[in-house]
Amino acid sequence: MFQTLVTFVRDRIGFKRIVLGVSLAMLAIAIYVLVNKLKHINWSKVFSAISEIGPGTLVVAGLFTAAAYLTLTVYDYFATRTIGRDDIPYPACAMGSFTSYSIAHNLGATVFTAAVVRYLVYSRYKITAPEVVKLCFIAGLTFWLGNATVLGLGFVLEPEVVTPVVEAFGIGGSAVRMVGIGILVALVGWLIFVSSPRKFGRGAWVIKLPTARLTALQMVIGIVDLACCAAILYVLLMAMPHAPDVGFQAVAVIFCASMLLGFATHAPGAAGAFEATLLIALPPLGFRPESVVAAFILFRLYYFIAPFLLALSLLAIRELTSGHRSLDHLKESMAAIRAAEASHEAAKHVAVKPGPAE
Repeated sequence: MFQTLVTFVRDRIGFKRIVLGVSLAMLAIAIYVLVNKLKHINWSKVFSAISEIGPGTLVVAGLFTAAAYLTLTVYDYFATRTIGRDDIPYPACAMGSFTSYSIAHNLGATVFTAAVVRYLVYSRYKITAPEVVKLCFIAGLTFWLGNATVLGLGFVLEPEVVTPVVEAFGIGGSAVRMVGIGILVALVGWLIFVSSPRKFGRGAWVIKLPTARLTALQMVIGIVDLACCAAILYVLLMAMPHAPDVGFQAVAVIFCASMLLGFATHAPGAAGAFEATLLIALPPLGFRPESVVAAFILFRLYYFIAPFLLALSLLAIRELTSGHRSLDHLKESMAAIRAAEASHEAAKHVAVKPGPAE
């Protein structure tokens, strides 16, 4: 029965259409909530709060931003080693990771955009399109494992900070804690699953999953990355006038939930859902709404806009000084990734196609 339902959804509706529909619905809800929240914001207080932030806080926020993107470079270094591309040096991994994440975060459609930028950067190392897709998968797995670990622990230890976001759906703190326990149990199950060598796919698309030891390392990398990102927002919030005495872990849990909801909508820069979630979850902790708005405006400048402009500049300089024609190279990258995706889809259909009757 379940298999028949899955087949019907896949063939008649399509999983991609369902995901797109859910994403658009989430984005619409987020924009509605955000617009209603912003109606009551006193913008003079927002700009006043921004002007009162001292240079020391701005420097510390900048250092945490640099640390966050430095940690992101480890994503690609780890992923290239996992897929057997030890010949790609760390500086190339740093360039590939920084530019792909900075650009993809701002343009949206993160999976495709990051793959195109990575192919653009790594093509001089004769990387193939399937290898780029596998690299993106491993890097994405690191991100999701880190998020799941932080959210699982946060939901168990700090369920009350998430309750304002979900209480409109009749979900309380005990349910949030149970979800956290479920996430942690799933993570333990994943570690047990990969304790033996695991791989999936066929031909050039075979992906070998990291071992349990390497998976634990992925979790640590993801946690450090998210901690640095959350610290940017935290230092900005705590520098606001009349900031309450709130622990870092509470803000970190809210930050991770906000970013995940934002990325789930596939909106450029996680815009809409990220801000709406912060405006729902942070004021109950004692933060003034104007302070929250001021903090996420500055956070966007630090984590999204400045790295985006820097990444575009680095890519342009790299391509111009390398003797390549940038536009032609970009077109080649996009064509290669699209061809790889089409080949992967065709391989999946062949795999599920029933053989001839005996």
